[in-house]
Amino acid sequence: MALLGEVVEAAGAALLPHGPYDPARAITGVHVSELPDPGRYLDGGELLLTTGIPLTGRDGDDRAYVKRLADHGIGAVGLGIGEGWSAPPHGLVSACVDAGVPLLLVPDGEPFLAVSRAYGQVTGRDRDIAASRVAHAHTRLVRAAADGPRAVAQAIAESVGGWAAWIPLEPGLGGSAFYPPSLDAMLPHVETDVRDSLHRAGVTTASFVAHGSTAVAHAVRGHNRSIGALAVGTGRTLGRDDRQLVLTAVAVLELSVSARRSPGLTSGSALIVDLVMQGQTDAAHAVARVLGLSLPLEVRVRVRRGPTPDAAAALSTEHDTFGIDLLPPTLSGAPHDTASEPVPLGSVPRTVERLLAHREPSGTAGGRPVDRWLASLAAQPPLLVTARAHLAGGNRLEHTARVLGVHRNTVRQRLARIERLLGASFSDPDTTAELWIALRDLPLGAVRTGALPPRTPPPRALQP
Repeated sequence: MALLGEVVEAAGAALLPHGPYDPARAITGVHVSELPDPGRYLDGGELLLTTGIPLTGRDGDDRAYVKRLADHGIGAVGLGIGEGWSAPPHGLVSACVDAGVPLLLVPDGEPFLAVSRAYGQVTGRDRDIAASRVAHAHTRLVRAAADGPRAVAQAIAESVGGWAAWIPLEPGLGGSAFYPPSLDAMLPHVETDVRDSLHRAGVTTASFVAHGSTAVAHAVRGHNRSIGALAVGTGRTLGRDDRQLVLTAVAVLELSVSARRSPGLTSGSALIVDLVMQGQTDAAHAVARVLGLSLPLEVRVRVRRGPTPDAAAALSTEHDTFGIDLLPPTLSGAPHDTASEPVPLGSVPRTVERLLAHREPSGTAGGRPVDRWLASLAAQPPLLVTARAHLAGGNRLEHTARVLGVHRNTVRQRLARIERLLGASFSDPDTTAELWIALRDLPLGAVRTGALPPRTPPPRALQP
């Protein structure tokens, strides 16, 4: 038996919840059936996978199907997308909600076997071994940060069973490092591939072929720009745990490099907050355990100007014009009045976006958020062009890729980079509306070069 949340986590992209669900719901097994009433083959508690053959799209029929499953004590329903259905029918969705049966989707191209394997991973002995290995690897990566990029490259290479290269993209960061030394003849080729596929393209993640297999490269960032890169190759597809370890290695490299460039300005606390802001909550928890810091599942978020005013903010990070504190959810007193309500760690980035958007009214020293956004984008014309094209096309990824003549993954990476740069999300209608109004009337030449004309502020009466 396993918990549904554990199975979802282990399956990764192969099993996606469709709406809220109880992660503590017990799952007794995974069963595949296209029968309209598979009850006699069920013991209760199973995750039932179907391509949707029993569904008709008529609310009454689909409700009856779900009722039969619920009567047999089904644990959850997983609908395979791509064969018969491009999206779950309304009757199925509403019936699952009414019956309290979690509905999950298996995306097009993902095999049902991946879900079965995920269940086996959760319930098998290998899970304990893998968890122990990953925890040890996280600990080793964090400790390697104190010894510099070369030690981090060695730690990640040995953790994933492959090779790794640290490649500085700015002067003053030392030389490149490759591990294991027996393959260091690859380094010149890897450096060239990284600069071509990552640095010059203006993206934060890229893949390329090295040593006969696919390698991945991640930008190591500092002061809102790429200052180096970590490239990793294994001769196989990286699994979920390995990908998480690579992301942790990137984060600790940022900590290591920043600590050497500005001693005393970067801390483990800042690394943890930065990981949370990047959506890497698992890595953040791992780093917190190594450093002996507490990272609750829910926190209050505070965005401030200047130094943190109290000791309650055990976790904080500093940016150029503001700081971010993660406060205990049960905090009382003055900090409570200036912080958000408790939110899950996964919601921290969006909460910071909203707090930033309302932090400074017009006329303050920081100016309006949209003016800061334009200034940030103007410094990187490829991102400015991408933002304008994406907004002009109605936030459609494929359309933006066609307009720019680049791969959709390149667009996806640029959009993620823009969101990090602006501290705002393209999923926020307030953000997209304000940014589009600012961008739509700019001359095309100015957009391409980043040489923006001076902006005239709106009349005071119209300012929010």
